[in-house]
Amino acid sequence: MMTDKDIQALINLARKLREEPRTKEEAIRSLQRAGILDENGKLHPEYKELEQVPALNPRN
Repeated sequence: MMTDKDIQALINLARKLREEPRTKEEAIRSLQRAGILDENGKLHPEYKELEQVPALNPRN
């Protein structure tokens, strides 16, 4: 289970990456290399909690 510190670190990373000029495809590949997304662009099970973070999921 991710700690609050882990979640905050990922939020900070997401915000930093959002400010860098890159395409959606580049961002997805970066998250895949980091092991956060699988080859289909879906969150790996250990990161499923991130779906509940409004800053990372515009559907919330």
